[in-house]
Amino acid sequence: MRVSVVGLGKVGLTLATSLADGGQEVVGVDVSAGLVDAISSGTIHTDELGVMERLKRTHAKNFRATTDMDDAILNSDVTFVIVPSPSNQLGGFSNSFILKACESIGAALRKKTTPHGISIVSTMLPGSSDYSVIPALEEASGRKVGETLHYCYNPAFIALGEVVKGFETPDYVLIGEATPACGDLILEALQPMLRNAPPLARMTPIEAEITKVASNTHETMRVAFANMLLTICGEVPGANVDRITGALTHRMGRRFFKGAVPYGGPCWPRDNLALAVFMDAIGSPSTVPRTVHASNDHHGKYVLEKVMALAPRGRTVGIIGLSYKPGTPVIEESYAVKLARALNADGRKVLAWDPLVTADNTPELTSVLTFNATAEETLAGADLTVVVNMMPELASIDWSAAAKSTVLDCWRCLNETQQLAMGRYLALGANPPGDLHAFIGERIGRKFDLMTS
Repeated sequence: MRVSVVGLGKVGLTLATSLADGGQEVVGVDVSAGLVDAISSGTIHTDELGVMERLKRTHAKNFRATTDMDDAILNSDVTFVIVPSPSNQLGGFSNSFILKACESIGAALRKKTTPHGISIVSTMLPGSSDYSVIPALEEASGRKVGETLHYCYNPAFIALGEVVKGFETPDYVLIGEATPACGDLILEALQPMLRNAPPLARMTPIEAEITKVASNTHETMRVAFANMLLTICGEVPGANVDRITGALTHRMGRRFFKGAVPYGGPCWPRDNLALAVFMDAIGSPSTVPRTVHASNDHHGKYVLEKVMALAPRGRTVGIIGLSYKPGTPVIEESYAVKLARALNADGRKVLAWDPLVTADNTPELTSVLTFNATAEETLAGADLTVVVNMMPELASIDWSAAAKSTVLDCWRCLNETQQLAMGRYLALGANPPGDLHAFIGERIGRKFDLMTS
């Protein structure tokens, strides 16, 4: 099948190369001539695992890039639209880039007579397909959805750093189809890319739009719940959050269920708030997504207080891991960056090391913290070092560089050998045994008797 992909950013390029690597004839289109030139000349680079290998295998064979929308549409049967849908001032998602792409696609469709399928991959606010996108496509193309124009909302469930995995071996494929024939066409385009046999969830576009944002709300809810348990275990003597969440996983599953630092990144926070503003608009109580979001903010303050107590003003704090998660240089809504800014503003010097986040790609952080070339430099120069990200590179760090200082492990991921190499090891959410009777008497006192009478 001939496929076009509109939008060749980090995620769009991954989708295009994965489709081509699966055997489809793919043409990618983007408004950025510089980006298209870089792809065409082979000078493009991305840190996304597996993309460069797929690009090398398919470049000039069955994948090419262009800035010409007419070229892309006239030489394809199905189009995947994966352009930005940024948050707006009201907390929703702006459809402006999607609608602009639809206008260009529709204009190109007027120049061909054969049927064409459109799949929107970008995240949208529920109701966008029926209220905005389909009318825009029909008006621009002069066609009707369900006749010679096929439409689906087909969002991907991906994570930066492993986008290829999300596209090629998804947990399931979500198809919001205007008609069953529309869904069949999109699935035919996707099938060669899939390396597993994922379940299919076929429904209406509005149901798929709700499913997409609800998925992220559920995942953030799990993170917030695990972090709530961490704060309890962080105060009660002899309580370890991993033993508690480990027991709960027998009924609740392990996915996104480990107490640590607050969640961040470009998707979870904004999707959670977007669901809340949509629920407010339709008169549905938005208590759950708003409470999860507030809980995440409160948890960040809890961790900050712990760090500040361990490193008073005038001390130096090291941070291991600056990105919002391992495997990506993205710092959008990164808790590590928020922590660094707060510590810097409150009179502490901040050192930091991250294998992918450097002064070169994030110069805006140089006023807040000092970048170190190695983790050992951060450990040696800090009074307290906070392990914010649980990354594979932790295994190769020489932790004896912290022989005279303290390390706070937010993920409780360092092994005994690593712990013994440092001056003092503290595990967030895992308190050593203590006098529980005295703890309750001091913290709760007479109220405990009243609560248990």
